[in-house]
Amino acid sequence: MATLGGKARFAVGTDTTGAGIFIMIATTATFAASDSTIKVIGAAVPLLALLWVRYIFQAVVLGIWQGRRGVLNMFRTGNAKLQIFRAMMLLANSACTFAGLRHLPLPVTTSLAMLAPLISTLLAALVLKDDVPRSKWAMVVLGFIGMVLVVRPGGSQFTWTVVFPIGAAATFACFQVVSSHLSRVDDALTTNFLTAFFATLVLCVLVWMDQAETLPALGRVSFNNWLLVALMASVATGGHLLMLQALKRAPLSVLTPFSYAQLAFAAFYSWLLFGQLPDMWMAIGMCVIAASGIGTVLLHGRKPSAADTIAQSID
Repeated sequence: MATLGGKARFAVGTDTTGAGIFIMIATTATFAASDSTIKVIGAAVPLLALLWVRYIFQAVVLGIWQGRRGVLNMFRTGNAKLQIFRAMMLLANSACTFAGLRHLPLPVTTSLAMLAPLISTLLAALVLKDDVPRSKWAMVVLGFIGMVLVVRPGGSQFTWTVVFPIGAAATFACFQVVSSHLSRVDDALTTNFLTAFFATLVLCVLVWMDQAETLPALGRVSFNNWLLVALMASVATGGHLLMLQALKRAPLSVLTPFSYAQLAFAAFYSWLLFGQLPDMWMAIGMCVIAASGIGTVLLHGRKPSAADTIAQSID
């Protein structure tokens, strides 16, 4: 899933919004391609190893880029605790997404993961007791209808495994809330590097703790599957680098609605690689979820959100 966050800088007197939107759409294509590669790999590579390689690769690439500013500045941040929390939320999001892709069709996993803006609204209302207007509640109901159309209780897609993409949406909602606060104290490159770095540290510990199971399993992974793992990590990291470029050219509020292009790319890759296309009701549900998410983003506008309250509680 596309991960937004960071401080955008725009050239004075130039209109770069169109370029930012184009790069944003390209970003969604790369993230959908990364998810498709994970789907192809399936259970051939242990989940922990997939996450480990994915974040090591991103940490190294972004570390080299960040290192151009000087070694002493690589880890300088305005809020270390929030950076660590953001990393844990993205790691949990990735774990839920990877697990969901092993059990559910690509469009289903992507669609349910796109419920994040609606979950943010629910968190604001139920946990923080924010006054949520009826228009936003209408978007929540619309998103729920879309989810029902995608999974259709009683249908083949409605199994316990839907908790994985829904968990991905919930953790991504928290991730975005924290990203909103961090964008005021750190730039996008610093934030994305630290996210990959802290996630890698946690995964190294988990691999060490589970080495009796993980290392023998890694020895059974074929060369072709390792190539797919490398491709997945490269494409995912490329998506993050594209995101940095998009954020330099357009505001986050403008870019976010275009992140739903990932639904279309997920459907395309699902047809191309697996010969699977969403049926009519699933396609309608995907469109409804996209409409509800975009509506929530547009309704949010520049009004104060739950982001500051949650972020302050972590400080």
